[in-house]
Amino acid sequence: MKKILGLFLLAAFLSGCATGLSDLQRRSIESKDLEGSLDNAFKATMAVLQDRGFVIKHTDSTAGVIQAETGMKSGFLQEYNYVITATLEQFGENRVKERITITKNIVVQGMYGSRSESSVVVDDPKMLQEIYEQIQKEIFIRKNLSK
Repeated sequence: MKKILGLFLLAAFLSGCATGLSDLQRRSIESKDLEGSLDNAFKATMAVLQDRGFVIKHTDSTAGVIQAETGMKSGFLQEYNYVITATLEQFGENRVKERITITKNIVVQGMYGSRSESSVVVDDPKMLQEIYEQIQKEIFIRKNLSK
């Protein structure tokens, strides 16, 4: 019984890592205005995600959606992976609005074959800033290569 309670508490702790940001706060962290065309931003985003170890699972350039994920990784009593969803929209002649959401999917293996699954939105402004800087650099490179 103590082992089951311990696993339950571990699962609750792992899934309870949300920071409690409001929707508006989360959107401001996840969103960025990029300089360039929608086509270059879309391709640059895919390139950066692949460079960071994500596998592109779904794209729709008309809707401006990219979904990518990592493979499953093992941790202490759990497996997890990350899923990134990027949405892009052209705003004006040389401006693209992009929003990237990162989700951590967690699977905890329990006793007797039981398992629990949860998803947590990852609120990491530093990581998102690094991704956006890489995307903007890639857009710059693509823009200058096409001249």
